[in-house]
Amino acid sequence: MSAGFSVVIPAYNYGHCIERAVQSVLSQSYSDFEVLVINDGSTDNTDEIMRALENQHSDVLRYIPQVNQGLSAVRNRGIEKARFPWLIFLDADDEMCSEALSALEKCAQESPQARLLIGGHYSCSGDACEKIRPRPITADCKKNFAAFLGKKLTISNGACAMHQQLFATVRYDPNLRHTEDLPVFAHVLANYPVATTPEPIAKIHKHEDSMRHDVSAALAVGMSLEERIFDHNGLPEWAQSARKAYRVRRLLSLLKICYRAERYTDVRCLYRQLFGEAPLTALQPRYLRRLLKSLMKS
Repeated sequence: MSAGFSVVIPAYNYGHCIERAVQSVLSQSYSDFEVLVINDGSTDNTDEIMRALENQHSDVLRYIPQVNQGLSAVRNRGIEKARFPWLIFLDADDEMCSEALSALEKCAQESPQARLLIGGHYSCSGDACEKIRPRPITADCKKNFAAFLGKKLTISNGACAMHQQLFATVRYDPNLRHTEDLPVFAHVLANYPVATTPEPIAKIHKHEDSMRHDVSAALAVGMSLEERIFDHNGLPEWAQSARKAYRVRRLLSLLKICYRAERYTDVRCLYRQLFGEAPLTALQPRYLRRLLKSLMKS
């Protein structure tokens, strides 16, 4: 029995590349799929491009314009509108690899209990692309959850498929405008079986504009991400034992982001929090050097 995939592409002012993303899905040899492009209030030529594409491919392509509500709301709407059991959230500036849906179909058939399928991907910067294979997973939800929080297991949207059944117990938080997928993935890994395929599923394009946005967006979310993951997120009781370690890792991650962005006032603030949570970690030479440099720049 065929799995069937709904590929949801959120679009906000990506008129210059949205057709590339759509065509990468339409060119799949696997036949049981649909493409949903949800235009989140774009002010560029996205609407014009998508209406033309929908006219050409109305059998498999649905175009849904809406007022701007943010990425989480777009994904939630995609969940509501999807017709197939499996969902893939492909960013408008990324591409689906050739035969990606066939690879995911095979993975689903080989692991019928899995509700999250994780594939490989290409990480592309300019003309250079690096092939990234998925990290090993186990049948133990505790180990998968811990590996994810510890960044030993990474998941890229566009390179994974999520079963509709998952979304009976979790949705994307519309109040999160950055890292909105982390609480969802944490919930899924703590509660459901997972499978992987080594085949590349997507080409993930990195560009400087998105990296600059990540700094301010990451700080806007800040340490509240801990609460989003651990509070009211449908986690088993055992998951709370990982909370303190995650808090320290989150502080280190924000500290690193701010240091690289030369936001030295934020570096000092985060260092104080880190010292309060994990003084031995804070006193490690590399973190002390970052503190000293931030003091010299004040």
